[in-house]
Amino acid sequence: MLELRGRIRRQKRFCEFRLPDGTTTESYIEPRFRGIHATRDRALRAFLARTDRRGQRALDVACPEGYFALTLAESFGHVTALDKNRSSLEKARDIVRLLGSGPVEFIEGSLEHFRPGQQFDFVLCFGLLYHVENPMQIFRQLGALAQREPFVETQVLPFDLSGLVEDGSFGTQRPLRGLFGVCKDYSNSKEGGPTNTALVPSREALDYYLKESGFSRVEYFEPAAGDYEQFVRGHRVILLAQR
Repeated sequence: MLELRGRIRRQKRFCEFRLPDGTTTESYIEPRFRGIHATRDRALRAFLARTDRRGQRALDVACPEGYFALTLAESFGHVTALDKNRSSLEKARDIVRLLGSGPVEFIEGSLEHFRPGQQFDFVLCFGLLYHVENPMQIFRQLGALAQREPFVETQVLPFDLSGLVEDGSFGTQRPLRGLFGVCKDYSNSKEGGPTNTALVPSREALDYYLKESGFSRVEYFEPAAGDYEQFVRGHRVILLAQR
């Protein structure tokens, strides 16, 4: 156990974990970005507190070192955590061993190719949608995996556009259902997606795709003045979708 504690203290992680002795692990992201995690955590705990989750199954997609998987383990009977980075999962397993946190299973892989053969009551999807070039595939996977509720956090475009698009002729037109912004991504980083191209959705696009994926209700988290500035300014959102 002493060796495990020493290894954890030497490692840098995406999120900061509070250890049993009161110390905190070191994060490798810049201090100015770390407030994202506090707002994510506050929103997640607020939504989870509404319902007794004991006996239910949860999935944490793109989990890094398992920070929010441990939060889910406080409420759910079983948690599966998925990430494409083996080194992140090794750190996650170390943390779980040290903290002795409940039933968490870590699996190496990406959501696009994840085929568990079962559904989950709750699917957590933080920080993924704006790092992929095929967000519709992610929405379809969320629809297939979430028996009840996906809980999604993503950056969004700061604007939307309404209007009509011609469909073969001027006399046949279709309404716009939101926008996607094409951005360069960084697949060489643990925080990046699988390719160097990403499509960032607008808020209306989120609503449309979630409803097309079978979710009839979408509820957005309302940030407070002290939350991370992107949430306050509407450039990042957290939402709960329900069947």
